[in-house]
Amino acid sequence: MSAYEHSSTHVRQDPTLRSPRVTVAALLVRALQRWQRRRAATALQNLDDRLLDDIGITRNDIPRIVERLFRPSDQA
Repeated sequence: MSAYEHSSTHVRQDPTLRSPRVTVAALLVRALQRWQRRRAATALQNLDDRLLDDIGITRNDIPRIVERLFRPSDQA
């Protein structure tokens, strides 16, 4: 049997079926990201209006700014 024939019989795994280790890792990463977003939003919410004005944002801008800060770089 040649290498070509052998490689053509390779069965591709369905990408929706992940190992439990990968799934747990993905869940942990998402939990950490949510925690970081909440921390950043809370830190900005705790600033007084004058400080927010000094950095050029309003309270209504905080959710949008936090999401932009934590957006993956390929979606920028």
